[in-house]
Amino acid sequence: MTHDRSLQYLGLALVASVAVAALLSSPVYAGLLVYAAVLGLFALSVNLVFGTLGYVTFGQAAFLGLGAYTAGLLATRWGLNFWWVLPLSILPGVLLGVLVGLVSVRLGGAYFAIASLTVAEILRLLAGNWVDLTRGPLGVVVMPPPLPGQGWHGIGQQPGYLGLALVLCAVAVFVLHRLSRSPVGRAWAAIRQSLPLAESLGIATLRYRVGNLALSGGLAALAGALLVPKILVLTPDLFGPAYSATGLLAVILGGRGTLIGPLIGGAIFAVLPEWLRFLGDLRLAVFALLLLLVVRLLPGGLASLLKRRPSAQGTPLAATPGIVAPAGLADAPPRPATRGALLVEAQGISKSFRGLQALANVDVRVHAGEVVGLIGPNGAGKTTCLNVLSGFTLPDSGTVSLAGTATSGLPAHAMAQRGMVRTFQQTTLFDEISVRENVLIATHLAAGESALAAVLHTSGFRLREAQRAARAEVVLGLVGLAARAHVAAGSLSYGEQRMLAIALALASGPRLLLLDEPAAGLNHTEATALAALISRLRADGLGILIIDHNLKMIMALCDQVVVLHHGEKLAEGTPQAVRSNPEVIAAYMGGMTVDAAHA
Repeated sequence: MTHDRSLQYLGLALVASVAVAALLSSPVYAGLLVYAAVLGLFALSVNLVFGTLGYVTFGQAAFLGLGAYTAGLLATRWGLNFWWVLPLSILPGVLLGVLVGLVSVRLGGAYFAIASLTVAEILRLLAGNWVDLTRGPLGVVVMPPPLPGQGWHGIGQQPGYLGLALVLCAVAVFVLHRLSRSPVGRAWAAIRQSLPLAESLGIATLRYRVGNLALSGGLAALAGALLVPKILVLTPDLFGPAYSATGLLAVILGGRGTLIGPLIGGAIFAVLPEWLRFLGDLRLAVFALLLLLVVRLLPGGLASLLKRRPSAQGTPLAATPGIVAPAGLADAPPRPATRGALLVEAQGISKSFRGLQALANVDVRVHAGEVVGLIGPNGAGKTTCLNVLSGFTLPDSGTVSLAGTATSGLPAHAMAQRGMVRTFQQTTLFDEISVRENVLIATHLAAGESALAAVLHTSGFRLREAQRAARAEVVLGLVGLAARAHVAAGSLSYGEQRMLAIALALASGPRLLLLDEPAAGLNHTEATALAALISRLRADGLGILIIDHNLKMIMALCDQVVVLHHGEKLAEGTPQAVRSNPEVIAAYMGGMTVDAAHA
């Protein structure tokens, strides 16, 4: 979607919202539409965590109730105009989102869901027992004044109130749409699909997770504040599980991970129970049955019934005007200053796991324009060594320096930001999306980006997006996957997936590449193509540390070879020296030569 078209859609949505509010004469329908807009906004906040980030939340009502109480108490206790304090009600939700994100950094799955439910329950108990402030179970009665230019038309049925709710919904959808098609949204998608891979590509997962929860909390708090003129009385039940369940079910019913789905789900939860009132006590049972049928027949929600337009990310890579793709990867920072410069130096690194010594006083060095092989029997500590170098594992002792700067203790994303990027032994990709979108995620370090620039679609943002697309095009051409750009990554052949994993690492612009068994499972043709790629990267000045059991390839490609055995460095030197080392032959090849062992 282009910049102008996106603004046009927002303008049309705002005009339609105002028109609906002005023309709707029935106060009953106006009240239902207000409630639908509020629930839709609340469902969008749930979808931001559940659909975009992939974390189930059972306590989203914590933010809803906090926003409602903030707006209501500011209006009743301090005499402020209710409509002017609506923006202030967002702030507590944002702050609570930041707090929940920081506290629950190591939680996921059911643990995060329970933690969110606990937060909501704590706030419910606080609202019920802080009688001096909240009047406890009796609740706080809030009577918002008429909006400017309008009289009071009853409980939450001012046309201006309806228009405001619809306009805020439209703006929320617009902002989330813009973010979802930016590096911010791609970072959220990466965290949902593979957090370790996201870290390895330089995405600061904690920061993006906290930012997601803060934005979600702010939207939910705004929905809570907008709910006040509809309900008029604030009680601790606002923090209860009923609202949290409504938001979660609205997302599931409408379509998880979409923008229109939560709005559809919110509207159904607002309107359908009222339409089923003629059934009396059976209406809830019928509503639940309809919900189960939709979930069973439409796993993607009601939004899956709508014909999906191709996304902006599905356009051809070369379609960006005014941007010329670089001829090679040499223009992709960071890059070593000179060939032969020392990139990484590990000195005396040791690591044990529950008494098992995986590494013992190991030294490793890699220079720019050099390929270093790390070989040894299974269990020798090779992958542990890569994990320590790349920041995924903290060493028990020893130091790691990158370009002369100590990096021991830095997390994986910080190591990637400094130019050290790795692949994984088990092929790790973002399987749910296309090859192109995988590589676009990996361009996260290509240029800094702010959420504000993404929302405003500034000229600088559009230029940087074009540059990221150009880099993705170059990398896909380099690994031979340009023709497969729009195929789902999970549907690639095994060899293609291995090459795509390397493409992701290259798209981040590394100066040091760590490859963990890239040739595992490849046939001869694929292994030959991999060797040619590594040779080309070395010629471009990239430093490469490679682990592999394909000894013929290792001996042919590497400038230096390090041999590990039982976590200790057994030998180091040129391939010729290592091949003829008696200790290596005895310990690694069982007395056979390297060539014989590989034959």
